[in-house]
Amino acid sequence: MQHSFKICKKNKLILRKIRGNITLDDFKTILNEASNMDDYDANFRAIIDYRGSHVTSSIQEYSSFLKTFNKANYHKNTKIFIIDNPSVFVACNLFKDILESKNTYLFSSPIAALQHLGLQEKTGEFLEFIK
Repeated sequence: MQHSFKICKKNKLILRKIRGNITLDDFKTILNEASNMDDYDANFRAIIDYRGSHVTSSIQEYSSFLKTFNKANYHKNTKIFIIDNPSVFVACNLFKDILESKNTYLFSSPIAALQHLGLQEKTGEFLEFIK
């Protein structure tokens, strides 16, 4: 799995790009490392681009892992998942459902995600990072 991130303080936005096969350990790393990022703010909105990725862990393993999260302690910032693979779609929906995350949205294109956040004027800047 390849993983990169960028924090845009001006727009209160975290951009993450994930490519390749994603294991359960990769998900643990992705979810747990966020709070250790420099300039990380739990209130920033997040766009996580999973295009070109595939989940290799089973639905049962991933569900069990998500059920260990304390929903009350999990921040409620807006999360946007950009997906183009059925296995990632299932994983993102499980995340949304199990954590009862009402501020989680799934899109198939980065432009739609940016429009949802009202950032369409920043399309070029953000697309450069996630291409």
